[in-house]
Amino acid sequence: MPTKDYYKILGVEKTATADEIKSAYRRLAKQYHPDLHPGDNAAAEKFKEVNEAYSVVGDPDKRGKYDRGEMDMGAGGAGFNPFGGGAGGFTATGFDDIFDMFSDAFGFGGKTRRRSSQAAVGSDITYQIELTFMESILGCTKPITFSRLEKCPTCHGTGAKDEAHLKTCDKCGGSGQVRHVQNTIFGQQITVGACDKCGGTGKIVTETCKACGGKGVITKNKVINVTIPAGVENGSVLQLTGEGNAPRSGNGRNGNLLLEFSVKPSALFRREGYNLYVTVPVSYLTAVCGGQIEVPAPDGVFVHNLPEGTSNGETLRFRGKGIRTPRGAVGDLFVTVSVEVPKGITRGQKKALEQFESDNSLKNYSKRRAFLDEIAKTYPQK
Repeated sequence: MPTKDYYKILGVEKTATADEIKSAYRRLAKQYHPDLHPGDNAAAEKFKEVNEAYSVVGDPDKRGKYDRGEMDMGAGGAGFNPFGGGAGGFTATGFDDIFDMFSDAFGFGGKTRRRSSQAAVGSDITYQIELTFMESILGCTKPITFSRLEKCPTCHGTGAKDEAHLKTCDKCGGSGQVRHVQNTIFGQQITVGACDKCGGTGKIVTETCKACGGKGVITKNKVINVTIPAGVENGSVLQLTGEGNAPRSGNGRNGNLLLEFSVKPSALFRREGYNLYVTVPVSYLTAVCGGQIEVPAPDGVFVHNLPEGTSNGETLRFRGKGIRTPRGAVGDLFVTVSVEVPKGITRGQKKALEQFESDNSLKNYSKRRAFLDEIAKTYPQK
């Protein structure tokens, strides 16, 4: 069985679509790329781990095997090897993803390559939300308050006092892009990137906006109601696109708000995937004679008729009574019967129990009878 939770490494749910997995991978790979963290071994290991996770769950065939527990994760298994084939290597599609991403970001590959002109993107915000166990399995709506950078309403994000104090950048001629020529092992590399003098805006500020100090953004508190879907797990992340920080210069789109969930443990339930497990104490009389027991479930408590002669530790399965998600995943509820032996009984009650026991014979105790038979076979009398 797999020893690593690749979905958790990428920060997505097990039910995530291929596009959601790809988006999470590209974001993390850019974040931890060694070229951005020279000499940082922790970032290099994280980069390797992210690529290993994507090489498996980013491939439909490997993802299926991984989900079914059919993938060997030991030595020679699915470890990351961007140039290898077989179980651990990238597919052609997977390697194209990383090749395209880093050739754009760092100027690798190809003889001549032109970077696409992209608007600036603000940084992401991570927000911790604490949930009760029932909130996590049923879903809920919560108001949250957080601080974020928003475009300055006075200068509309330009950072200038007014339009008169914006001039065309003399380095890029107002295009926001400059041409770079680099000699690489692949030959001469020609790229077009953002102008370092104007930050890709094509404009130079001659007098800054007083409201934002020339930053183009201000800090504001934001209040939103968040709808949390049913079935989120502890440590899972929900992404709200465009609710993050505004870019600090020029026009562009906001980053994302990443909601990381911390789920409190339940005194009743234990969770495994979408299945729920609960232990129900029952009286000795109910276990022997049968009777009604109350069973907790996500949608409330229901009554179950326990048959007579139910043994301690016996597990009952209720299909479809586990966690239900908006995407159609449904789990089961597993109920373990715990027969509770009464304590502090009176002398009269003890006498009644002794009479009860004397009225029974081994035929009433099939497990004990089988046990004694095995003892007799193992230790025959001489």
